[in-house]
Amino acid sequence: MSSPYVNDLRWLMEGHLIESDLDLSVYWHGDWSQSLQALSANPRPLEEAVAACKSHFLGSYFEVLFSFAIQHFSTLKVLLEHEQIVDQGKTLGEVDMLVETPDGDLLQFEIAIKFYLERPDLYPEHWIGPNKNDSLHKKVSRARAHQLTILETDSAKKQCQSVIKGRPIRPCLLIYGRLFLSLNASKNALGLMNNSGFGGWVYASNAPSLLTQFSSVRAVEKPHWLSLSGFQNAYEVFNAACIKRWLEGFNNDSRPQYLCFSQDAKNIQSTTKYSVFVVPDTW
Repeated sequence: MSSPYVNDLRWLMEGHLIESDLDLSVYWHGDWSQSLQALSANPRPLEEAVAACKSHFLGSYFEVLFSFAIQHFSTLKVLLEHEQIVDQGKTLGEVDMLVETPDGDLLQFEIAIKFYLERPDLYPEHWIGPNKNDSLHKKVSRARAHQLTILETDSAKKQCQSVIKGRPIRPCLLIYGRLFLSLNASKNALGLMNNSGFGGWVYASNAPSLLTQFSSVRAVEKPHWLSLSGFQNAYEVFNAACIKRWLEGFNNDSRPQYLCFSQDAKNIQSTTKYSVFVVPDTW
């Protein structure tokens, strides 16, 4: 069984982006897929990089994967990483990464990993995070207005002059993740997800009718929300008793739950996986 860290790294390098200013794939080594296979056989370097990260947050885990991908599988040279821009003792912001292309051009990366659920009634902030404190609109606006302009400040130019050397910098926003369509009014949830390539979400009261369309399920645990491969628990075969028990458990936990469904309980590895958030009716 391949390392879940390598699976997540592959997912990242495949380019699952919901907002992108750059085709990063042009900078991957031509043999990156084969190199990932070799890493899968000996994942210790990646596992050590992940273990060195003191934060348990999903965003921090993703930053480790991104850094590893750039340093080991790309033609880009990292000049700055997690660089705090300071002015008179006050932190103005942070540069996620500044890289140099083989042609000598500079690219500033502002990266993020996000999972947004569709709420058409909240337009233009109609893609929101499971905890509702974040939205795609807010994230993009903030990144473009602040993080991606930080290197234009006099403080940054002075602090990073030995690296930048007066060269122009191309700001690049890269938001990886997955979007989840509302399935609450859909009579063909599977068709909607198949045709769009998105995940889906439902209120808890609408979950039973959706659950009956699948044969098995398992919870998606952090940090492996990326490739849906790093699970501690096995798939559970669905039946009426299982659905009842699962929903009773959900009623005792008001947080949205991220689930991975399958229609073929006997052939989990090759069957199509469907990612679905189930949220409280009060969400």
